[in-house]
Amino acid sequence: MQTAKLFISFSDLMEVKLNLDKECSLDNNDVIIYSIYLPNFMDLKADLVQFLNAKELIKAERFYKEIDQNRFIIYRSILKFILAAHTKLEVKNIDLDYHLNKKPYLASHPWLHFNISHSEDFAAIAVSYKKVGIDIEYMSGDFDFTNILPDIFDDNEIFEIKNAFNKKQAFYTSWTRKEAFVKALGKGIDEDFKYIPCLDGQHNIDSILLKNKEDWQMYSFALTEHYLGAVAFEGSSAVCKNLMHCSMPNTMKDLLEMTQMRNG
Repeated sequence: MQTAKLFISFSDLMEVKLNLDKECSLDNNDVIIYSIYLPNFMDLKADLVQFLNAKELIKAERFYKEIDQNRFIIYRSILKFILAAHTKLEVKNIDLDYHLNKKPYLASHPWLHFNISHSEDFAAIAVSYKKVGIDIEYMSGDFDFTNILPDIFDDNEIFEIKNAFNKKQAFYTSWTRKEAFVKALGKGIDEDFKYIPCLDGQHNIDSILLKNKEDWQMYSFALTEHYLGAVAFEGSSAVCKNLMHCSMPNTMKDLLEMTQMRNG
């Protein structure tokens, strides 16, 4: 049986400030996580919606609640600003294609990998030259997860959650890890979800399960006090990745400058 290695741990993200005077660049070992505090962008919705194409506008209209429509408009348009900054394309020329598994990609720049996650008031976008997946979750105090544990986790994982000092954090840590990893693989939640490892340490996984022969790394991180995240990406743990976090600016001037400096 051919196996791939998966290393799992926690990480303190390296905080970096978006430098509008410097080209947005990635090294081979970089993973940049851009966070978006959605309430800070609500006043920009009328400007941001101008950067969405007809298909994206139709998708926005499908959301039943106005708040969800607005959130989609914000994080989808800002995703396009970020991709424009990394590719030197015009924002309005960013047109996402989709794999059969519905994972978005840029056909013009297939080597630039990205993934997005959103939960309540936050969205997060991971960008890398390696396949990458990200998940963030608001750690709700009202959610009773006890009954769903057997459907999602194996016996060892359930034991760890039930015996953790902070059971809520242990649940969301394990959940976001599995979710980030299957998003990186492009698998989605399927019958294999339960068998994706999520506990700290190094794991050997059947390559058939992954449909992928590469080694992987996965790290949990605290976005804020109430939001927990995980990011998964290709690569051996022997190769150190630069995990960086950048908060997106919430003015049109800065967003436009972010791309104009790269495209000028």
